[in-house]
Amino acid sequence: MPNLLTIKKGQSVRVTAIRAQYPIDQRILSLGIATDAVLKVCKVAPLGDPIAVEVDGAQIVLRKSEASGIQVEPL
Repeated sequence: MPNLLTIKKGQSVRVTAIRAQYPIDQRILSLGIATDAVLKVCKVAPLGDPIAVEVDGAQIVLRKSEASGIQVEPL
């Protein structure tokens, strides 16, 4: 199953699972990213860290370590 790091800029995805360790999983959930949430990748830094995603109309910036724990499926 792909994670958020494998998604290209401009693509939309649905979150299928969050496989991050505590406390990273708590930070991800507090930002509004949960199972079945729809995310759109807005920006990716040149070296891939950080990555900006849009969720519920808000742009959120995630580190590589956070994005790698978010399992997604393309829409």
